[in-house]
Amino acid sequence: MLGAIRSKFGSGRLMHTWSPSRPSNALRSKIAELQKARRKRRDPKRDQFMVDVPESKSYLDTATMPMILTAVAVALFAKVLMTVDESKEQERIERRIQKAPPEQGTVRMLSREEWDAIQEVRPRTPFESKFARPNARLRTDEPWRMEDVKDWTIDVLTDALSRVEDTAKHNPK
Repeated sequence: MLGAIRSKFGSGRLMHTWSPSRPSNALRSKIAELQKARRKRRDPKRDQFMVDVPESKSYLDTATMPMILTAVAVALFAKVLMTVDESKEQERIERRIQKAPPEQGTVRMLSREEWDAIQEVRPRTPFESKFARPNARLRTDEPWRMEDVKDWTIDVLTDALSRVEDTAKHNPK
């Protein structure tokens, strides 16, 4: 019967046959392999672990010759670039003037009516918003009334809220 089992499963070395008195050959070989692996010397690199030690920055305390030469080279290079830029600046200005439209840059005298109209326009204050209702203006040369302050406050708050709304519309998250 043992021969039939061996013929079905191949060689009998790999089979574990149960015996109350002793272990099978396959079990013995497996135990021998495990013991051999345990006795085998472990790779010492596996026992080591790396600890990152911050590198000392003390070498930055002393200026070395390469550091000094690099700083001098960068300064000279920047100076040469600035000199070249300044030498071409006049040419650039002349080129812009030549390419400008003919009516740009001309100066004319204002008529007396235009000057009077400009003088009548009241200067804007930094407190005016884009809404800037006429009654929401505080001027530095005028006395303040409580209603002016109230209107100005409402206008500034409305302007702030509209700016927040515009920002939220343009920058959706």
